[in-house]
Formats: sequence, structure tokens, C-alpha cells
Amino acid sequence: MTTSQPSLDPRKTPWKRGDVCSLGSTKSGFVLDYTPDYLEVRWMPKGVVERLTDGDAASVIRHAHADSSSPSGKMTNLEALETIEALTHVGDVCRVRMKSIKSKAEKKEVGMLIDRSFNPKCSFDRKYSTKLATRRNRQWLSPQR
Repeated sequence: MTTSQPSLDPRKTPWKRGDVCSLGSTKSGFVLDYTPDYLEVRWMPKGVVERLTDGDAASVIRHAHADSSSPSGKMTNLEALETIEALTHVGDVCRVRMKSIKSKAEKKEVGMLIDRSFNPKCSFDRKYSTKLATRRNRQWLSPQR
């Protein structure tokens, strides 16, 4: 028995966060939000967020649903969007923190913590890599007051 996929036509199946879409051949990205008044899209690869209304929103074409598998097949399109958003946030936080560094020793310590969270080399770092970059970032990655 085969299951039919929901229509890609937004008039038949409403937009959802994580839907993959394009605007002509120049822009492709993920739907962030949708209301009857606007369609908000994160255009890739730069991550520019645009809120489209009226005719512009009607010109956007959905290519895949949020719960469909991403091209890698390892996650859904929504999970891919959430991963992009999380990594963008971590990058932003790291850039802000790096600007506030006052000494070479502090720069080296912050750099090592960032490296440990993204490139865990020991079992402790593999187990706690997320905490190295998130929970404890208030102490280690945030500027000292």
C-alpha cells in the first residue's frame, strides 16, 4: 500500500516551518513562519531572513515539506533548519565573545574551549561537548564582569 504525499501547493497544504522553498532560480531556503499576511523565509546560504507579503509570497514555490528527509537522508528538513539556526547562533556568540577578549591568555582559553566543543578528542569532551558550548558558556564564553 502506498501513502500519498501532501500536495506541494500551498493553497492545498499550508506552509510549515522547515518547508524547503525557492523564489525563481535565484533564491532557495527554508520557511520560518507563515500567516495569512506573510511568509517568512531564511534564504540560504547566507541566512538572510525576508518577510514576503502578497504577490511576493505567492511567487514562492515549495519543493519539499518540513517533515520530508533532507538531501543527506539523516534528518528532516525541519531538523536541518534547526541545526543551521543553532550553529548560526553559536557562531554569533563566539564572534561577540572574541571581540571582548582583553588578553592573549584569555583568547587562548576561549579558543581552546570552542575547539573542544566542536572537535572533542577525549571521552569527556565527546560526552559533554554540548555543555562546553552551551550551559557553561555563561562562565567560560561570556565576558567577565
